[in-house]
Amino acid sequence: MARESIYRAKCGHEGCNEFARYTYSNRNELKRLDQTYGYGRYRCIRHSKPDEVLSPENLRRADEFSIFTEDYGRFWGKDQARSGFMHGPGFKAFVEDFPDGTVLRVTAEIILPSGEQSDG
Repeated sequence: MARESIYRAKCGHEGCNEFARYTYSNRNELKRLDQTYGYGRYRCIRHSKPDEVLSPENLRRADEFSIFTEDYGRFWGKDQARSGFMHGPGFKAFVEDFPDGTVLRVTAEIILPSGEQSDG
C-alpha cells in the first residue's frame, strides 16, 4: 500500500494565511491536487463565498430551500444541494412532513452588543 503524503494549499486571497491540507498517495493524485488548488486557486471558507460570511458589515443572511420531486424521491433543494432532511442549530425538517411547493427559509443574524454599531 502506498504511503500517504500531505499537499498543503494556501488561500490565494491576498493577505490570507489560511491553508488546507489534502492527502495523496501517488503522482496522479498530486498532479490533480496541484491543478485544482495550486498557484493560488484554493480559497478558504472566508474567501470562497465572501458574501455568505457574517461580519459587522453583513449582520444577516437568509437562504431558501424548496421541496421538489424527482423520479427517485422528494427533496429539499437549491442548486446542487439536495436532501430529504434539513437541519441546523435549533431546527430539523423532514421533507415527507410537508407538501410540494413548501419553502424552508433559514436565517442567521448577528446582534451586536448595545452601543456597538456597524458601518454597513
